[in-house]
Amino acid sequence: MARRLGVSRAAVWKGIQTLRRKGYEIEAQLAKGYRLVASPKGLSALEIKRGLRCRLLGRKVHLFQVVDSTNTVAYRRALKGAEEGEVFLAESQTGGRGRMGRSWSSPAGLNLYLSVLLRPQLPPAKVPLITLMAAVASAEAVEEATGLRPEIKWPNDLLLRGRKLGGILAEAASEADLIAFLVLGIGINVNALARDFPEDVRGVATSLRQELGREVDRVEVIRALLERLEAWYVRLLEGDAQGVIQTWEELARVRGRLVEVAFMGDRVRGEVQGVDEDGALLLREGGRERRVVAGDLKVLRW
Repeated sequence: MARRLGVSRAAVWKGIQTLRRKGYEIEAQLAKGYRLVASPKGLSALEIKRGLRCRLLGRKVHLFQVVDSTNTVAYRRALKGAEEGEVFLAESQTGGRGRMGRSWSSPAGLNLYLSVLLRPQLPPAKVPLITLMAAVASAEAVEEATGLRPEIKWPNDLLLRGRKLGGILAEAASEADLIAFLVLGIGINVNALARDFPEDVRGVATSLRQELGREVDRVEVIRALLERLEAWYVRLLEGDAQGVIQTWEELARVRGRLVEVAFMGDRVRGEVQGVDEDGALLLREGGRERRVVAGDLKVLRW
């Protein structure tokens, strides 16, 4: 077979050895060639790209064992001209972070720590809307891969049974009135158990494994995430902001609820009217409507 394809036996053997070093279990069969027995337990860029149904996201996948933060790596690469759609993944982060400078627990080899580089021709005011879009895509990807349907908590959290499953951090660089690039960081707790989380978050965090009672294939979650993210990103660029908002509201189930939003020492209460075309939360307080761009939301009355 190798000769018919114009490939030398030495080249085939070299390729087999390279795959084995990456963790693939390959069996040699007499007179039949080679058979893939098992894929590596850790993440593999090759496995992620195999069968990935995307045209833009994931054409380049960068996989690291340990980084400070995938968002930081992606941001640096973006400044050096990295292409839209490049994906940055890590098995572990030493400085993972969420919104407002909070740390993000990143135990090795268990969860999903991913950043995607986007270059949308949109004004900076649309960054919150892109965050909502990513939350919708993440929730749909989890459901597609596992059957579990997360709820979205404004602006960027994924919840299961009221516990935090994942989060999104969008960091943008702007030029004049357009986004130069945007790094979309997504963290999802996939296979972590309670003991893998810091003590202070064990009571409020969960994972897909904890909810299902079994391990979950992280590659399947990543593929589903990139595919759903690309689909929604294309819709957004084509002008379907209302589609993003409508689906977000269906998953957030917060319209009409009395909430309190805390930000920078200030607290605002009101009944949720929805979100506007830029992704800001709209609250009705004392007969007037207020627009809230950021903060921590707490539901006071369901």
